[in-house]
Amino acid sequence: SSVKSYSVFRVLNATEMENSASVTYSDEERTALWKTVKLYVKDRLPQISSLLPDSGYDESRKNPCWWTNRTFYDKFSTNYYASHLRQVYHFHEDGNRLDKFLRSFLLQTEAPTLLCLPYFLIIGLPKCGTTDLFRRIVSHPQVIRPAIKGGHWWSRKRHENNGATFLDYLFLFNEAASTVRREIPAENQKVTGEGSTSTLFDMGNDSISTVELVYSVLPRSKLIVILRDPTSRLLSEYLYFVCPYSHSTNCSADDFHRRAKRAVDAFRSCLSTTSVAQCLHGSGSNCCNTGLRVKLGLYHELLRPWIKLYPLGRQLLVIRMEDYSSNMRTKLKETFNFLDLDPIDGETLSRIVAIPRRNSASRKEEVRFSSMLPKTRDMLNAFYRPYNERLANLLQDDGYLWMTD
Repeated sequence: SSVKSYSVFRVLNATEMENSASVTYSDEERTALWKTVKLYVKDRLPQISSLLPDSGYDESRKNPCWWTNRTFYDKFSTNYYASHLRQVYHFHEDGNRLDKFLRSFLLQTEAPTLLCLPYFLIIGLPKCGTTDLFRRIVSHPQVIRPAIKGGHWWSRKRHENNGATFLDYLFLFNEAASTVRREIPAENQKVTGEGSTSTLFDMGNDSISTVELVYSVLPRSKLIVILRDPTSRLLSEYLYFVCPYSHSTNCSADDFHRRAKRAVDAFRSCLSTTSVAQCLHGSGSNCCNTGLRVKLGLYHELLRPWIKLYPLGRQLLVIRMEDYSSNMRTKLKETFNFLDLDPIDGETLSRIVAIPRRNSASRKEEVRFSSMLPKTRDMLNAFYRPYNERLANLLQDDGYLWMTD
């Protein structure tokens, strides 16, 4: 079989992708694609393939891990995340995590070394509660927290000039690997994960898409997506990401309306000449760089390629943020069950539920004003409505229509 670019977006033409009756690939189709992208990774991405095991992951462990005769403690000085974490760590609630990450380089200094990748990934979306959900998942006694919530390696950091290598990414889970190494296989199987919110929507800029790359390396991992009313999500993104970098007088409901209208008009203009898939990820994706990412609210379109490879319910869990916020206890139990984690007692679950919420109006700009103009809401609701209807049909849940939230 020859190596080729078998991209969900670049090889399947837009008409086939948008009209396909199949929600997910069959097991045979997924296996065929996995073999193809594995060949691609081996041929074109040696920094990844040279570190992965030829014989697969250690089957005695729940988390994807493997042994290597190489040692890596001498890579400390060149690690991408080690050099960047000090600059950004004020965004994280536990400053000791940085010191623990740096010390993790000394945890395995003799061969063989155990390397691990995430058992689960929260892949999206920004301003939908991913940070809060992640903090509660890693509070489960069976879950080992990584160095940081999200390394954004699959979709972004590996593409940067002098960006993060695959080994740099692996070291985010070195503390977890050291813990797993000390375990007796088949007893108290611990796992680790990460929460890079760009993974769902940023398909990268090379011949293999993000979804295919993740699947080629982690075909058995579990993915979680948390979504909220896309109209409200867009306002929250504006308040959190745009306002802090704008002059204070510019951060207003009127300014949000102008930006939202410009973004909606740009996306609709793109749709008049090409497909939704191309406007999201392909040749038309540069049409809509207007400062507000309205396309991140097209949840149905963003989920489709992932669902083809990671079957809903079995390997991909979708959570509605409004349900998570109103009934956190139930949603956490469902999430832990989806991850096949050990049951926990009521006291432990209550402690996890009681953790203070994270990233809720955490920047002062986000409380300056909290509602949009009625005309803005009407415009955005009308724009998102057909995509919400497709999403509700896909997930068989009318809650994703967001008619009453």
